[in-house]
Amino acid sequence: MQQNRSFLGASIKLALLGAATTMTLAAPQAMAADDETVERIEVTGSRIKRTDMETTVPITTLTREDIAQTGAINVADILNSSPVSIAASDQSNSAFSTTTVGLNTTALRNLGQSRTLVLVNGRRFVSGVDPSTGYAVDLNAIPTSMIERIDILKSASSAVYGSDAVAGVVNIITRSDFDGVEISAQAGVAGEGDRKTKTISITSGKDWSGGNAWVSLGYDDDDGIKATDRDFSSQDLAVYLDDDGNEYIDALYSSYPPQGRVNGYNADGTPFTADGRFNRASYRQLVTPLERKYAAAGLTQEINDDVSFFTEINWNTTKTKDSTIEPTPLDVVNDIWLQDRNGTGGMSINSPLVPDALRNALAADGISNLNETTFVRRLVEFGARSTDLERDTVRIATGVDWQINDEWANQTYLTWGRTDQFQENGGQMNIERAALALDVMDDGNGNLVCVNEDARLQGCVPLNLFGEGTVSQDAVDYVRAPAKATGQAEQFVIGSTVTGELPWELSGGNVGMAFGLEYREERGSYSPGDLAQTGASSTNKSEPTNGKLDSKDIYAEAIFPILDSLELDLAARYADHSITGGDVTWNAGIEFTPLDTLKFRASAATAIRTPNISDLYGGRGETFATVADPCNGIDASTSGQVADNCRSIQSINDRITDQGVFELTQTEAQGTGGTTGGNADVKAETADTWSAGVIWQVMDDLSITLDYYDIAVKDAISTTSRTTVLNRCFDVASSDFSANCNGAAIRDQNGALIEVHSGTSNENNIDTSGFDTEINYTVDLGPGSFRAQLIWNYTNEYVITGIEDGDAVDYVGEVLYPEHRANLNLSYLIDDFNLAWRMRYWHSVVDSVNEENFNFTTGEPLTTYNEIDAVVYHDINARYNFSENFEASVGVRNLFDKEPPILPQGTNSGGTGINTASEAYDVTGRYFYAGVNVRF
Repeated sequence: MQQNRSFLGASIKLALLGAATTMTLAAPQAMAADDETVERIEVTGSRIKRTDMETTVPITTLTREDIAQTGAINVADILNSSPVSIAASDQSNSAFSTTTVGLNTTALRNLGQSRTLVLVNGRRFVSGVDPSTGYAVDLNAIPTSMIERIDILKSASSAVYGSDAVAGVVNIITRSDFDGVEISAQAGVAGEGDRKTKTISITSGKDWSGGNAWVSLGYDDDDGIKATDRDFSSQDLAVYLDDDGNEYIDALYSSYPPQGRVNGYNADGTPFTADGRFNRASYRQLVTPLERKYAAAGLTQEINDDVSFFTEINWNTTKTKDSTIEPTPLDVVNDIWLQDRNGTGGMSINSPLVPDALRNALAADGISNLNETTFVRRLVEFGARSTDLERDTVRIATGVDWQINDEWANQTYLTWGRTDQFQENGGQMNIERAALALDVMDDGNGNLVCVNEDARLQGCVPLNLFGEGTVSQDAVDYVRAPAKATGQAEQFVIGSTVTGELPWELSGGNVGMAFGLEYREERGSYSPGDLAQTGASSTNKSEPTNGKLDSKDIYAEAIFPILDSLELDLAARYADHSITGGDVTWNAGIEFTPLDTLKFRASAATAIRTPNISDLYGGRGETFATVADPCNGIDASTSGQVADNCRSIQSINDRITDQGVFELTQTEAQGTGGTTGGNADVKAETADTWSAGVIWQVMDDLSITLDYYDIAVKDAISTTSRTTVLNRCFDVASSDFSANCNGAAIRDQNGALIEVHSGTSNENNIDTSGFDTEINYTVDLGPGSFRAQLIWNYTNEYVITGIEDGDAVDYVGEVLYPEHRANLNLSYLIDDFNLAWRMRYWHSVVDSVNEENFNFTTGEPLTTYNEIDAVVYHDINARYNFSENFEASVGVRNLFDKEPPILPQGTNSGGTGINTASEAYDVTGRYFYAGVNVRF
């Protein structure tokens, strides 16, 4: 209750302070009067209204017409086809995930979704990602039918908009002042006859004297694609070497078969052969099916000549449908008997469950207990692992606009939003019950029963894993562990901004000014399934997430028209973050127009990304990924600080004394558990950015824009590898050394690591730079008008440098970091007919710039299949206005049905289960769509 009172109190104080500030400006002032009224508009990147759409920072605008020409029903498809942005999460690269499946998010400059600020009408939108995983706006929550235009601000703008605007800002402007009724519908289907989509929306609005109200309802459905419906994803693939050392691609099957595998045998005792392997892709999704329903409404009303209020309401629900991956791969020795955690469970080969043929084969191999060998099985009787996930988003934005006098205006607003995530996971098992169901005996009447009497009373029946189809339905019902998880992200923002002109006239006009206050609060929680929290599920143990943070900001902005041809823009913000403390960010830009047709611009800025709920409070999740112990191999003569610290640990020194060397067994080396999660000590990222460019109106119908950008992110937040945690712990002076790494490392009595824990930290620096070019040309051609637009990005560098070791890698030229990306948009308009052709270009790349891939024959880095050719996709769209109120359109995406390049298992860039990179390449193939728009 105290937190809520504090929260409400801060909000009220901010609102009152904003009102008080504007009252002081309402007093009469001596202002320069203009004989003519010039319309001013607010442009993304500034809160000061201006007469010119061009600013000191580069902006790309996607109009409603541009959106219509793509035929996309998801705003993510529109954004991520732009050369300056890329999908962080999409319906393909998230298909193998559980908590993020079906998400559609974007990342400008490929700097990550958390460094791209997404706004709606210039105001923040609540995150759609579960707070244990990350923070980003789920673009599924913003239907395309509501969008008027999208402004992509390609520059850091924390001084104007606050935290997260590091790579830039995506400002989605929705339709307003709608009058009448509009019905839009569209249906589509892939050339293969699948991925059927349909969308329908109805919008109705009414103008009256001093006001407008509108409401919009809509439904979207995307059937998705099964992995087996495309040749390139119908099974797992890998790169192999032939006898001459040449690379080739062939199938890769799982060695976790439905019949079980024990040592070199099928679980029934027959020899295990390649024919018994399992195709995991038969259960996977290439594109996750999604169903969306939404409603939105808006109201504006003048209270008097100077005051009006506005309200926007959005509701959206997104559901995944039948999203599955392959049945659980069970490693009985490690998943149930926990040998990799130094567990001692097992099963004698004399167990009545073990078939005679297998018992005899294992005895001949000198094996007396199944915990001495490999015992794995695919749990097909439990069905596919499924994720049925629903995300419900509600957002309200409301405020008051006050025209204080002819020069000054105030807007005070608040927004509240919440995303609730409900998730049901199938196909998992209760490992505690599985252990009981594997411990069986003969009841004396020829029946096998569970040994534990209490377990029998609770329904325990033998779990027979020795053969295909041997698990009974009763055993499935006893061992199965359906899991439900819930998450919630909530955001509250209240702010007040005053804009106007100072009574300070320069040669180019009066100085423009904006200043204001903003309070933002974020809350987040995520609760995994009950068994996952206790560690009793076949998934790794996972703790819940719960946390809150807030930021109190004050900001100011000014435009100095020094000359008619020279303008200086300045902005600054102070943000007091509840966790990381105070930060100052600033923007400075200059614009010089020596000719009516030529404009030069430059800007510099600092930006921040404060840690989010996941970074700070993400629940710790269990991991058993390989960890390299720096003490492994140390003996009495090994020199160096690390060796000295290792020998200072009594259990390690005792082992060296007894055995001559501290050398881990295979079980010890592979049995290090631990957790990763949030870290309350992580600090804010900072960025220094600058850009410079030119806008040249070559002739009335031809314009060229060229901008250079440079972004340097410091202290980028990432999860620290557990090996790095150990290396940092041991590579210190003896006086600073902690034997248990300050609680992050736990060893057993023999010195072997049992647990190593890690979390988020400020790990890296990121530097990227390049050029953006836009060329627009329009000309009357024949009976119509021809328009051409080229949008091109050249990435000069994308370097990630480890803060601790200083290692730097430039990723330009890798799949997700192409040197060149471009869109060429061509259109021809004749009266009521419009034909558009779009070409999307992705430059030739390599899978890995630093040999972080391998073939499955020798494990060496790829050569031939490291190289990937350039790709061009062609899209066409035709629209015809049959009347003023009726329009029809048809189109084809990926006109020439270009398949994506193969990026199989072992590659650096290939997505799990899809054998390519959906962020870069089209996975659907040729796609047809048709739609109508009716207004009355």
